[in-house]
Amino acid sequence: MKQFTKHICYSGGAEGADTYFEFFSNKFAVDVIAYSYKTKHHTSENKYELNEMQFAEGVKHVHKANLVLKRAKVNSYLKLLARNWFQVKNADEVFAISILKNTDNGWCVQGGTAWAVQMAINTNKPVFVFDQDQVQWFYYDYYYKNFKKCVNNPKITALHFAGIGTRNINLFGINAIENLFKNTFE
Repeated sequence: MKQFTKHICYSGGAEGADTYFEFFSNKFAVDVIAYSYKTKHHTSENKYELNEMQFAEGVKHVHKANLVLKRAKVNSYLKLLARNWFQVKNADEVFAISILKNTDNGWCVQGGTAWAVQMAINTNKPVFVFDQDQVQWFYYDYYYKNFKKCVNNPKITALHFAGIGTRNINLFGINAIENLFKNTFE
């Protein structure tokens, strides 16, 4: 893999939020690595396909995340979920677009984005989630073990960051990604 001396966005190349993180990365001269595992549906020009050893490493972290998430049918989605580990592993902070649901145990990230977010939490990385329903950025507070509303919109502060999220992105989510890049690079 090539060496980078500037910002890198690690993503998954999927439709939706991943595509917009890649679009705005290109617009702001940020390199992108879009992780994948053996699929012809991944069309990013920045595709990096995991090998078998990397896939196995990712699977280990999927199962660790599922100790918290407690989701069924995890094995059906391993090809997608294992790549999430490398988005998180190589990033120093994580930005996600999703929806948060308030439960008895606090805020939970909905959908497939929850996997990468939980992997980031498991490794104590700064995590920011834009909730498309509340039109609000949240950060994960490790002391309270819950998401808290951001007082100010976040900025990318690390050279290596993950840009991930829902396939069902809406205009609020797209604007959040654009503003994240503008707040950081303009």
